[in-house]
Amino acid sequence: MNTFGLSIVASDKVFFRGRGINIVIPAQDGQVSILAHHADMMITVVPGEMRFQTEDEQWHEAIVGNGFAQIINNRVSLFADSIEKPEDIDEKRAKEALERAEEQLRQKQSMQEYYVSKASLARAMARMKASKRHE
Repeated sequence: MNTFGLSIVASDKVFFRGRGINIVIPAQDGQVSILAHHADMMITVVPGEMRFQTEDEQWHEAIVGNGFAQIINNRVSLFADSIEKPEDIDEKRAKEALERAEEQLRQKQSMQEYYVSKASLARAMARMKASKRHE
């Protein structure tokens, strides 16, 4: 089976390091699936659900924040500001974060604050979706 080196790193921890068969990343214009021997490239990662298949053919899910992925020489490195397993998400806190982000978007803000609020909203929505599906 064709595999590639896979490293998934959050700002505060190494989430996964090992061999992968496939990884599906939420990107600016949809999901991107990467298999072994993919062309070298950089991808902007947006908040959403990421899935990856390890060499034991198990699929794993995670919720990622903003970041980027680099594919070079049959190695994929994904760096994100946050990465969480769906089972680790506290639904009550996720709902509160969603409500805060929605309220912040209703306020008058600078462009920078607007984009931060928009990113917070996207992350909160992804967390809520994953926590509901994981129940």
